[in-house]
Amino acid sequence: MAHTAVFLMNLGGPRSLAEVEPYLYELFSDPLLISAPFGPLRPLIAKLIAKTRAPSSAEKYALIGGRSPIVEGTEAQARALAAALGSGWSCHLAMRCGHPNTEEGVREALAAGADRAVALPLYPQYANATTRSSLLELRRRWPKDRPLAEICSWHDHEGYLDASAAAVRETMERVPVPDRARILVVFSAHGLPMSQVRKGDPYPGYIEHSARETARRAGAPAMQVTYQSRVGPTRWLGPDTVEFLEANARDRVIVAVPIAFVSEHLETLYDLDILAKAAAEKGGARGFHRVPALGTRPDFV
Repeated sequence: MAHTAVFLMNLGGPRSLAEVEPYLYELFSDPLLISAPFGPLRPLIAKLIAKTRAPSSAEKYALIGGRSPIVEGTEAQARALAAALGSGWSCHLAMRCGHPNTEEGVREALAAGADRAVALPLYPQYANATTRSSLLELRRRWPKDRPLAEICSWHDHEGYLDASAAAVRETMERVPVPDRARILVVFSAHGLPMSQVRKGDPYPGYIEHSARETARRAGAPAMQVTYQSRVGPTRWLGPDTVEFLEANARDRVIVAVPIAFVSEHLETLYDLDILAKAAAEKGGARGFHRVPALGTRPDFV
């Protein structure tokens, strides 16, 4: 009987504070993840950046429990998906940075007897920095004589949009009825340097589609797309989530949606739950609610 391995691919995260610096090194070593003209000096510069940024990054991880929960969250998704797929399938993690990495995931799948595979990037919206980087790494690691099917972008998949809308609707229903007309649903996605957008990366258009369709299906009274997690001095996609909330949250009830993330990690637990919430309060919001990442919701799985 054929055995198909499904690789759940994500960026990954440090599983302890000790893994923060090596994780950052891997992150800045990938020219697709961090586009900068480092050239042959990239390993050296990546090492320097990782060492410099590690203390401040570790402080952020300390605030959310001393680690990124993305690995255990993705493991839970793998178990749920394997149960839904049934016999003849197995699910394996393939993190782009950190562990378990793609090489480890492939080794595990082959040991389980897999003779073909499906690449499932857990980034709903394709971007070169995330989806393409993960797919290229799996192509390097998976045996060339065994079939590999690749899922590319699923920003417009009906099941994803319906699950996303249901999660937004459930959060909006927690807002007191008199305040519901004041709801502003803010779809916050990981940012991207404008240099990549100008090269034709489709990511911003995919984010807009996912956000508009989710808002429409959820019955959101008003919506806005923003971008978070900017790195460095270069121009990135905007508006910036924190800056937008400080300037536009007055008398609104903010419902923040991590539209580009299907797992909880630093970008949801710190950037949204701490930074964005503080920005909304500073901007005079009547309330702040964050929609949970889709995780292992049955409608998403």
